[in-house]
Amino acid sequence: MIFFFLEKIRKLFKSIGKKEHVINDFITYKKYKIKEKELSINQENFNPLEKVNENINIVVSITFFFDEKKIPNLKKVCKSLNDISNEIEIYIFTNKISDNQKERLKNELDININLILIDNLVHDRLLPWYHLNLMKKLYENEKISYFMYLEDDILINRDNLYYWINSRKILKKFNLIPGFVRTEINERNKELYAIDFVRKSKLKYLPKIKINQNYHFINHKFPYQGMYLYDRDLMKEHLFGPSSNPDCGHGAYDTNFIDPKMINLDLMAKANIGLTYMSTPEGFYNRIVVLYNRSEKIIDSVSQIQHLSNKYSNTKSWFGNIKLKKTIY
Repeated sequence: MIFFFLEKIRKLFKSIGKKEHVINDFITYKKYKIKEKELSINQENFNPLEKVNENINIVVSITFFFDEKKIPNLKKVCKSLNDISNEIEIYIFTNKISDNQKERLKNELDININLILIDNLVHDRLLPWYHLNLMKKLYENEKISYFMYLEDDILINRDNLYYWINSRKILKKFNLIPGFVRTEINERNKELYAIDFVRKSKLKYLPKIKINQNYHFINHKFPYQGMYLYDRDLMKEHLFGPSSNPDCGHGAYDTNFIDPKMINLDLMAKANIGLTYMSTPEGFYNRIVVLYNRSEKIIDSVSQIQHLSNKYSNTKSWFGNIKLKKTIY
C-alpha cells in the first residue's frame, strides 16, 4: 500500500515540475530496507585480492579514434592489460588511417595487439559499437572466460580483475555486478577525484550488500565507468539482449525498456553502459556495486580505475569536482 501512495506522490511531483528524483530515491530506499536482512551475509574470510587459480582467458576490445597525442595513454592501458594474464587478446578498433600511422601505432604500443580498421565509418560516434560483432564471434569460443570493453584511457590492472572475479562469486545470486569508479589526480592538490560523482552520497541511505566488518558492496547513483567487464553469463545476457541495441532505453526501441537514465546517455557512452540498468533488483538504483572499505571509510582501491586523460578534475566541468574520500559519507 505504501508504494501505491509513493507512486502517486512521485507522479504529482513530476506533474508540478518538482524534483521527482527525491521521491524516487525514497521509494528505492524503502524497498531496500524491506530486503536488508536478506542482503547481509557473513563472509569474514572474504579477500578481494585472493589469488585466482583458474586460467584467465580474457578478450579486450578498445575503441581508439586515432590521435597521435593519445597514443602514450593507450600504451599504458595496453601494457597494464598485457600484465593481467598470459591468455589475453587485445583488439583495438580505430578509424581509417594511413599505413604509416598504422605502423607507428603498432610500434609505439610494442605488444601483441590486433588492430581493426573501420574504413567506411558511417559516423565517428558509431565507432564504439563496432566491437559487438567481434564479441559475438569470440563468444562462440567457449575457452574464453571473460570479456572486457573499455575506452582508450581507462587503466585496468590485475588487482582490479582479481577483485571482480572474487566479488562476482558473491554477487551473482543477487543479480548484481562488481563495478569500478573512475578516478583522476588533480594537478593542483594531487588528490584523487571520483569524476563521475556529481553529488555526495550518505552511506546510510545507499543500498548495500553487507559482507563483514571490513567490507560492504555499495550501490550508488553514478555508475558510469567507461568500460564493462563480463563473464560468459553476463556477456550472453548483453550480446543477445536489449542492452546491445543503441536505441535501448528509448521508446523507439521498445516502450517496455524506456529509461530516463539511458535516454540521457550519449551514443558513445551507451556502448559501454551494457547491463547497468537492465533487470535492476528491487531496492537498488542499478546493477553496479563497488567495494567500500569500512575501516578506511572510502571506496576501496581495488574498485578504482584511473582515467588517464585527467581532463575533468583539472578543467571547469560538471564532472570531477568531488574528492574520492568525500564521495560517500
